[in-house]
Amino acid sequence: MTTKTIAERLALWVHSSSLRDFPDEALLQAKRCIVDVTGVALAGAVHDTVRKVRELTCSASAAGAATLWGTRGPALSAEAAALCNAVAAHVLDYDDTCYDGIVHGSAAVWPAVLACGQATGASGSALLAAFIAGVECEYALGRALSDDVYFKGWWTSGVLGAIGAAAGASKVLGLGAAATRNAISLAACQATGLRAMIGTDAKPFALGRAAQTGVQAARYALAGLDAPCDAFESERGFVKVFADGRFDEERFALGTRYSLVDPGIAFKLFPACSATQAATEAVLALVFEHGLTPEAIVSVECEVTPLVAISLMYDRPRTRTEAQFSLPYAVGCALRYHSFGVKQMNAPTYDDAAMLEVMQKVRMVRNDALEAAEDGRRRNPEGARVTIRLREGRVLQSYNGAATGMPDKPMPDASLDRKFMVCASTVLEKADAEKLFAQLSSLEQGAAAPFPLTPTLSPLQQGEETSAPASRDTSARTSRPCRG
Repeated sequence: MTTKTIAERLALWVHSSSLRDFPDEALLQAKRCIVDVTGVALAGAVHDTVRKVRELTCSASAAGAATLWGTRGPALSAEAAALCNAVAAHVLDYDDTCYDGIVHGSAAVWPAVLACGQATGASGSALLAAFIAGVECEYALGRALSDDVYFKGWWTSGVLGAIGAAAGASKVLGLGAAATRNAISLAACQATGLRAMIGTDAKPFALGRAAQTGVQAARYALAGLDAPCDAFESERGFVKVFADGRFDEERFALGTRYSLVDPGIAFKLFPACSATQAATEAVLALVFEHGLTPEAIVSVECEVTPLVAISLMYDRPRTRTEAQFSLPYAVGCALRYHSFGVKQMNAPTYDDAAMLEVMQKVRMVRNDALEAAEDGRRRNPEGARVTIRLREGRVLQSYNGAATGMPDKPMPDASLDRKFMVCASTVLEKADAEKLFAQLSSLEQGAAAPFPLTPTLSPLQQGEETSAPASRDTSARTSRPCRG
């Protein structure tokens, strides 16, 4: 019996799997991801970068059945809508992260799945099944290829996101196993992304391109285009190019291990790179506990893990996108405003004299000992130890191995729900946001996709706050999901 290629194995699992095959916890977590990334995308819809991409895309794309989230723009082709909506989902860097591959899976896969679902009139259960299939293919590849791909300089959210989007789009479009294999291989042959783009508009645009590439791959495969069956194993293929030929079969475990459950998904408290989360939360806790003001503080030292150190490269950001990858900016907002939310990213104050003074007090120091053991790297990849020195002489210190929202410290449902409402309310009336939340939270019971989402409000006013601080509520949803 001939051994199946990686693309064939991915395709067979995508084609044959159904909601009945997925663990209950994976279904619940998938809906949390969908709720979160949809809300974040609605908040991102008013961003200037999204507007530029949307305007150019609308002028170049014929009308279709897929809608643009958070805008009254025309319906577009599935490819065009996936591009625009995925850019909106990632432009604030507020979307979720999975550390199997270090990827933003939901922001690539959900816009692709939903756009194709609108084109075919797919049910909510079909959308949910396609989303799970897509992200789990992406995460399984991330596990098998290891974090080395990311540390080499590849932006894995783009590289693997295109494949996850292709898998999810193939499922919701109803492709057979052979066509799904072609779609996955087509996406693998086109997947790309360099970490050099971090801190520029190229990063959210690349996430949009990953979603678009996945949809295009599925639609062209449906039309009959083929692709190399050994796109991953070939001497000139994906594994050799991106991972120097290393592929861990034991860790691949597609269909037996669900990354949605283990290691789980990290949801963000703040609209910035995940590497800012632990330190910012620790600083805010000390600020509130001791009633600190910027004037009382001499210095803030943030000892961080290697992943944090290589991700946050802008000590003195000059643009909004650079501010998303600046620990001095995130901590500076916490010190000056006692908050770090969408308001600070929609109207950044990185060039304000008072903010600059606060930022100059913040120093980031790499400390490999914070994750010296392999278990530390897996469980606390972006932890931080914060030391605040006060003018009066006191020294305050706090260690935060995992920010609230990380898999080891799950974000309470109440906090995640509030985050959705404040984000969605950027463009939707409260009643419409609540209706959408209910639809997404019971997606598998819906007869059709819960869109279009046309705005009922003017763009976000600068005085509104859309941060979602952690709640003391530690409850979690325990309702058993309905099966489709």
